[in-house]
Amino acid sequence: MATNKKMPTIITSRIIDLDVFRGFAVFGIFMVNILVMNAAFTFRGEWEAEQTAWWSEVSFFILETFFYSKFFVIFSLLFGMGVALQIQRAKEKGKFSNLFFLRRFGSLFLFGVLHILFIWSGDILHLYGAYGFLLLLAFRCSAKVLMWLAILVFIFPFYEEVFNWFISFSNLDYQSPLAEINKEKMIQLKQEGSYLNGIKLRIKEYLFAMEFFYTGIGPVALTMMLLGGYLVKKGLLSAIDIWLKRSQPFLIISLVVLLTYRFFLLYYIVPSGVVEHGSIISFVLMSIYYLSDISLSLMYLWLIAFFLRRNTFSKLVSPLQYAGRMAFTNYILQSVIGYVIMRSFGLYHMFSVVDCILIVVITFSLQVILSKIWLTYYKFGPLEWMWRCISYWKVLPISKSV
Repeated sequence: MATNKKMPTIITSRIIDLDVFRGFAVFGIFMVNILVMNAAFTFRGEWEAEQTAWWSEVSFFILETFFYSKFFVIFSLLFGMGVALQIQRAKEKGKFSNLFFLRRFGSLFLFGVLHILFIWSGDILHLYGAYGFLLLLAFRCSAKVLMWLAILVFIFPFYEEVFNWFISFSNLDYQSPLAEINKEKMIQLKQEGSYLNGIKLRIKEYLFAMEFFYTGIGPVALTMMLLGGYLVKKGLLSAIDIWLKRSQPFLIISLVVLLTYRFFLLYYIVPSGVVEHGSIISFVLMSIYYLSDISLSLMYLWLIAFFLRRNTFSKLVSPLQYAGRMAFTNYILQSVIGYVIMRSFGLYHMFSVVDCILIVVITFSLQVILSKIWLTYYKFGPLEWMWRCISYWKVLPISKSV
């Protein structure tokens, strides 16, 4: 690789809050992903209906209220903040390079595609890589413009129409290939199918979930990335303590109001069936629903930042920084562990929701411990190091002894 004077952020300049946030996000993402790893998207409702014990119902309620649609929001915000911070630092040092960021986002997109093909179809990295190119343009704007862009992306009402137009234009049959596979065949393929059949199945699973990715997760993720850039430009990272004091009343009020609305929507409006899907009212109701998820996600970050500044609680949350510094590696490793458990051991569709939660708690606890041990000897996680080498287009030292 050619030499380049551009060097990565050194460990001493890291912002601990962001590492802890990332570790927390990786934990929550795995808590949601393990359920899909255990039961296919197409048969998720049927699997949930089979969990009739009271502790299962409580578990689903906790996951629905505190996990679903919360942690990719946090991860997206942190991704936007990380990109904005890296661009800011590069410009301050006079070393900004479009080629560097093109390699960085292009390789992330490729990592995501390989993740889909060879390990798990629920990858989010390819989406982040693709959005990275948009952020490279958007982050040239002022903080005020970024805030307006975030609002416009969030309230844009025609994502489904654009998606349907694309499907019609491309004549892509994205649902039938997976929908034609019944539950018994799906279990057989997951437990006993060849690796090649597994790749074909993951492609079908990804295609089936395309609408959810690009009309649901995608817009919210991009909104949070733009918000992350806005916060960096407004100097949040150098004034977190001030933000903690000023934002508390607003977060508490918005959280109470939006969570009340969320329960009303989920347990009264939706079951009543009075709102037609695709209508303007439906769009408005769902937009407010997403706002409640965002509000709770921001409250999580507020609480973690608050705990980090209290000696008693700091000992509980600060270990998350080790998993957060290796977020890329740990995210992919969770997929590998899920694949081994569900496929190699033939346990797909065999776990209850409580089993899945236990798997996540045990696995993530081990990840925190192993990440700390790894970072004792190495500067970066293995995939973080590989991504950096590609981004900087040179082989960087990884051992702390170098």
